[in-house]
Amino acid sequence: MLRRTQAILDAARTLFIAKSYDSVTMDDIAEEADMSRATLYNHFDSKESIFFQIGIQYLIDLRERQMKFITLGTSGLDQIMTLSEDLLKSLFEDPLIREIWRRFQSLLDKEFLTLDNTMNKIYFPKEMELLSNVVHARFYGEIRELEKTWFDAIKRGFEDGSIKKRIDADRLTHFLHLIFLGIVDSVNSSRTLLMSVNLTVEDIIGFTVDLTRNYLATV
Repeated sequence: MLRRTQAILDAARTLFIAKSYDSVTMDDIAEEADMSRATLYNHFDSKESIFFQIGIQYLIDLRERQMKFITLGTSGLDQIMTLSEDLLKSLFEDPLIREIWRRFQSLLDKEFLTLDNTMNKIYFPKEMELLSNVVHARFYGEIRELEKTWFDAIKRGFEDGSIKKRIDADRLTHFLHLIFLGIVDSVNSSRTLLMSVNLTVEDIIGFTVDLTRNYLATV
């Protein structure tokens, strides 16, 4: 079961990157995964469920990796710098997750109150069947779990004096993520301009991390 589910996600990822979300059909995914349409529907009820499950898997892997950066021997500021660099590299390397995140933000604008109510009432185990309304909530839940890692690092920075307390930790976490997503989107739409001024993605990541440190640091 898990092997077939992963085969579906891998096939869908390949198609979503090669084409676009709107261009891919469930039949395309079944063919790419080398299985029948009926078998595909036994695992996922819609293309949207598959799309967001790819995002959920990404967020789980990202959070598990980033949690390893939270060590007792480093300041809150140093932890945020490490998390920032890792997130930026990940976003630049994976164009599909940016598309999933953007699509979710569009849905969130329309469904936020419903989503929030759902998250308050239902627990979503990772093995739950992926109904389309549930997969949105699960993606939202994984974003919030990722944000907790950042929230804890920022709170540590407030407590150890390495981060200026400009705004509360929750809003600062949201602010940083929005800024990073915006920078990555901007860079990817301006590749020709970057090449003309000899700027690389590595340069952009370095500049962004330095600017973030300067904004947050107390000294």
